[in-house]
Amino acid sequence: MTKQKNTFTFLIGAILGAIVFITIFGTSIIVPTNTNWLFAAPDDSTQHHLGWVFFRQTPWTFPIGLTEGVTCDGAVSCMFSDSIPLFGLIFKLLSPILPDTFQYLGLWGVVCYALNGGISALMLQRLNPNILFTSIGSLFYSAFPPTTERITHHNSLGAIWLFMAAMILCLDYKREYKRKTTPVLLWAFLCMLAVLIHTYFIPMIFMLMAGYVILTVFRDKKLKKAIAVFVASVCSTLLTMFVIGAFYGKGGYADGGFGIYSSNLNTFFNSAGVSKFLLPLNCLDGQGEGFGYLGLGMIICGFLAIIVLFSKIEQKEDSFVKSASALIRKHNVEIIAFLAVFAISFCWAVSNRITLNGRLLLEIPLPYYVHGALSIFRASGRFIWVSAVLVMTATLWLVSKLPKKTAIAAVALCFALQGLDLRDRCITLHDQYARQPAYEFALKDPKWDELTKDTNEIIFVPMSYSFGLYMQTYFDFAQLALEKNLTLSSFYLARMDLPSVIAYSEKEYEQLQKGSGRTDALYVFLNKEDAVTETDHVKIYNIDGYTVAKVK
Repeated sequence: MTKQKNTFTFLIGAILGAIVFITIFGTSIIVPTNTNWLFAAPDDSTQHHLGWVFFRQTPWTFPIGLTEGVTCDGAVSCMFSDSIPLFGLIFKLLSPILPDTFQYLGLWGVVCYALNGGISALMLQRLNPNILFTSIGSLFYSAFPPTTERITHHNSLGAIWLFMAAMILCLDYKREYKRKTTPVLLWAFLCMLAVLIHTYFIPMIFMLMAGYVILTVFRDKKLKKAIAVFVASVCSTLLTMFVIGAFYGKGGYADGGFGIYSSNLNTFFNSAGVSKFLLPLNCLDGQGEGFGYLGLGMIICGFLAIIVLFSKIEQKEDSFVKSASALIRKHNVEIIAFLAVFAISFCWAVSNRITLNGRLLLEIPLPYYVHGALSIFRASGRFIWVSAVLVMTATLWLVSKLPKKTAIAAVALCFALQGLDLRDRCITLHDQYARQPAYEFALKDPKWDELTKDTNEIIFVPMSYSFGLYMQTYFDFAQLALEKNLTLSSFYLARMDLPSVIAYSEKEYEQLQKGSGRTDALYVFLNKEDAVTETDHVKIYNIDGYTVAKVK
């Protein structure tokens, strides 16, 4: 494959991927000064944006990813506000020339779709060099249903191109580079990118690396190369995490929910309401994290691939069993590598609570420390995307074994069916994001100017472990804090030292109840019924739907 053909293949796939994004979401969310879509329907993307604005206002320090002003416990890494450190760092550097109102999450979305399309086209080129086949096939990855459901919500998780790039390295395991260190550096670079985008991509990269190691050791007979790749990747991961502040502070990494935010055994066929033709299947609460619907077009393509596989085996002169056995012996290492990666990703996604539809089939008890380690990635259902992409790739590879024109026609028809299947959901998303109404700041009463005068910190009281229920409150007062250059006692973060933050809130709340709170703080009651009694020293205000206190 020439460099020119690789470039052309990538560009076609990338352009098609960007077109898919614009078709679904429109162009308005890409506009850097348009933040309406982030605040009109507040969700995790609002957290990611506000986290970056705090990061933007934080002076440069080391580690370089630290954000100040979002918790009483000190600075935290921007990775814990899921602000996509890769883009966060780039645009913080450019901050002096950027407008005051600026967002990059829309731009990130279209870049991800372009890379999903371009890199998947390069991956398919390894299996079938026909440009029409790779271009049409790339559309399945660009319009991958789980990505469509994530890219405007958990924005960073739209970067499935990361582990598809790892799949390319697996397919290229025998490639001879000018420098022997090139594959080592490429794997290390992918791990660095995973840290700078979202930590859930780190295990995904290492899952694919397991397949690469199997191929390199047992097929290519290069043990030292496999060890070098693994060691360099681990070092790259840890070093990048250190540089952006992942190990800074006292916050824990494990969290509750492992086994709940898992994947159902029906995940590849469960449309969860996004399909025009297939009814949603039952699943347990929390298993939306394990959404891995392939789409009706890809499911039909899968059945076609099975037919192709059996027909190819039957074409051999020997019996079906002998032909199948010979095929397995010939490609045993490749099959083992594929199945190993699939098994790791699928089993981790399903977790120790194995469910089918609305039923819990089996729960495997785990040792305390094993459960704690797995809880670092509590939303294990997300790992089903690796399994899904493997299934899609194997499916397209088998279909490509048909005569050229037949294969192209089959893939094109299947994608047309895929588009019809997802059409209504795409129209809904287009209407939601392309026609976003203007956002009006919730805290608009002029009284806020008086209350924030001579104020340094906004303290939320009393704090609880269910702080996630007050997302809207955090977002409203985060905007006030940014406007008035104040700090927050806590924020909606992925990780923080929650016991310490709660203890701080309880201490401040007790002082306020005694009438001896701080004059430089604005106290926000998360629940109105927890408001203290007004005294000569403590004044209570009800403004814009919130109850707050100010000490004279």
